Amino acid sequence: KSIVHSIQPFVRIDMMSSKKRPLPEPKDKDTHDVCKKNKSTTSAPPINQYDGWKVPSNNYTIPTISIGQNNTITPESFYNEYIRQRKPVVLRDMTTSSSPLLSDLSKLTKWKDINYLKSQVNPKQTVMVEQRSSCSSNPTKSTFGNGYEIPMTFPQFASLIASGQDDRHYLTTQDVHSNSDGRPDLMSPLMKYLQHDFPLQPRIMGNLIPQNINLWMGSSQEGVSSGLHHDYHDNLYIVVKGTKRFRLYSPHDTEWMYTRGNNKLVKVHPNGRINYQGEETTAHGADLKSDMAARAAKRKEDAEQLLEEAEQAVEEGVEGADQLLEEAEVELEKAMDDIIDAEVDDDDDNGRDDDEKVYETFGDERKRVVDKTVKDPNNFSKVKPHMLDDTDVLKESYPDFLNATAAYCTVQEGDILYLPASWFHEVTSYGGQNGHLAMNYWFHPPDGESFGHPYSTDFWPNDYKDRFGN
Repeated sequence: KSIVHSIQPFVRIDMMSSKKRPLPEPKDKDTHDVCKKNKSTTSAPPINQYDGWKVPSNNYTIPTISIGQNNTITPESFYNEYIRQRKPVVLRDMTTSSSPLLSDLSKLTKWKDINYLKSQVNPKQTVMVEQRSSCSSNPTKSTFGNGYEIPMTFPQFASLIASGQDDRHYLTTQDVHSNSDGRPDLMSPLMKYLQHDFPLQPRIMGNLIPQNINLWMGSSQEGVSSGLHHDYHDNLYIVVKGTKRFRLYSPHDTEWMYTRGNNKLVKVHPNGRINYQGEETTAHGADLKSDMAARAAKRKEDAEQLLEEAEQAVEEGVEGADQLLEEAEVELEKAMDDIIDAEVDDDDDNGRDDDEKVYETFGDERKRVVDKTVKDPNNFSKVKPHMLDDTDVLKESYPDFLNATAAYCTVQEGDILYLPASWFHEVTSYGGQNGHLAMNYWFHPPDGESFGHPYSTDFWPNDYKDRFGN
């Protein structure tokens, strides 16, 4: 399932000012637009700019850390050693460790009991369940990840899993509604029934901002594959029940993965975030126009403060104040030009037809759906799971795939996998009579330099604070 979420938080750009001195007049909008188009160009940078950790050798085993035996790990040390380095790692002993690092996730153990889950969710709650086609001649050729879904109530789905006889249905990411101001909710209606059992920001992830929270649930004694794909956000994947076997490739190998969107590949950011044509974002995953508007608003705010201080200095006769005032006026003019840039680039987005929007009823409210499953999404590989170890087939059909370097890890019940954004992964899930169940957080991928400031701008921290107040 493709979850891109080009989230566009509303950024209020106030063209009016209460300052004593009138604002400098911005350049004419039409003239400004022409100037933008005539800017000189330089040679294009390489598409793949990933500079994070890479798999050192083929068949490499991702390290596993026992939290119970290593209580010295802190959110800051975890950030510096793994998140900032873009390095996957498995954390063991979540349920048995006394470490405060993972204690805020301890209630998830209650989810092993499927009857508990059913008791927490409205019995009328509908979920979209991914369905794979049956393939009696070779079941390994039938995988999930094609975007084919059917609706059923959560109790109906839970009963299928509890029977231990159904391996064709899989609960994955659910449609997300918009909230009152148009932003995508942090979780689906299903997850809202369960949110008393988990924190919005788990302690171990420090200052990273969550983008989405999901439940993954299915059943398979023989093992069923997700298909090879990448996601767009940093992943904290918590296995509550069953076992997951991961095959991994770093974003360094993106061009060799034969994604369905490979011919539309635009950029791989240094932190790994992958962009396809029409889905361009910043390295931290913000929509480009929203990020531009936020930067412009912040620059205008800072420039107005600078101007006010300079005016005060002039009134008080401070030496050099006239020069400071001139510089402040220039800075404010540049800030106003940035706002014009943001408004010009946003012109094309204002005419979206309401007929293109999808709405659903949740309780007594009618809410807009802002994330729908995409069939044959860009982020899935054309290389099918049964081909991954078949050198002859790969040589004939996908020869460049042989250049990629694979790593592996097994994530057991009670384990947590940290997987940085855009790492390719093929997941085989095992869980017979009791099924398999996992919960995950996606976080906006960091592109900053420190634990305290994991993002290059305050775009996501400010958005989160505006929505949740902390």
